[in-house]
Amino acid sequence: MDEDWAGVAHEAGRVFPCINGSSSPCEMLFSSIRVDLFATLCEAKGMTQNERVYMASHRCHDVDFLMRRWRGVARQAGMRVDGLDAASQTTLLALSNLEKGSEGGIYLSAGIHGDEPAAVQGLLQWAEENIPFLRNHPVIIFPCLNPWGLRNNMREDEEGKDLNRCFDQLENELVAWVHRLIEGYRFQVAACLHEDFDAKGVYLYELARRGEHFGSSLLKKLEKIIPRHRGRVDGRESRDGVMRRTRGLKKIVEEIGGMPEAGYLFLNHARTALTFETPSEYSLYRRVQCHVRFLNGVADIGR
Repeated sequence: MDEDWAGVAHEAGRVFPCINGSSSPCEMLFSSIRVDLFATLCEAKGMTQNERVYMASHRCHDVDFLMRRWRGVARQAGMRVDGLDAASQTTLLALSNLEKGSEGGIYLSAGIHGDEPAAVQGLLQWAEENIPFLRNHPVIIFPCLNPWGLRNNMREDEEGKDLNRCFDQLENELVAWVHRLIEGYRFQVAACLHEDFDAKGVYLYELARRGEHFGSSLLKKLEKIIPRHRGRVDGRESRDGVMRRTRGLKKIVEEIGGMPEAGYLFLNHARTALTFETPSEYSLYRRVQCHVRFLNGVADIGR
């Protein structure tokens, strides 16, 4: 196996544990089904050299490394950095240039589910490529709302809670911290970045005021990288990859088991709240590209 695939092989070993129960990367044939895992991986067609290098060298679960890069973004863009010294292994960060009492602006977040790394990577890459925008437009960014989950590749936080189902519960330290930082602000658009292991393409949930719909045009910017999801999402039909669910929102919250981040923002802080999803079975490289392009579109809305 050549060196470019070393990182891919490591990831494969983590995602597909050995049949014999070993915790080491799986370097054996799937004898029971007669499949050589690594031979199959290395025969993947159509991957560019850039993609191969990225897949071999990314550090998408290295939280400390990612937060150092975010502090660099803050310095270059002249943004304030707020932190939460929670009981988790890594300080939570927020970057902001909002002024008290200001209207408009953008709310961006990623990593509320730790097993959705392309969202975190995409937000960071977009920020590093858009320092002038961050200097000149009101923005608040939550780079990774669940650092423990990202480090451990887990959806939930260290207490086993799904943070995207308790965003109205102030007894949760993280939720209370976010509420405190955005108190009094009204955003033009809020974008929450996610991934979905069941999806067959990109899609988004759009919570918007009447006549203010951006979802389809946003997906059009990136569907050549990964196509739109077709069919049902969580038992509901999507329209060209867009789910609009403003009616009966409180009932939906009950059905899914708690208040999601985007729902809370739409009800209390944002004219439009978008939840963007990439399919986690696709290449990490392409998923990150989709998040970057999606954020470029969101930035256009907020200009």
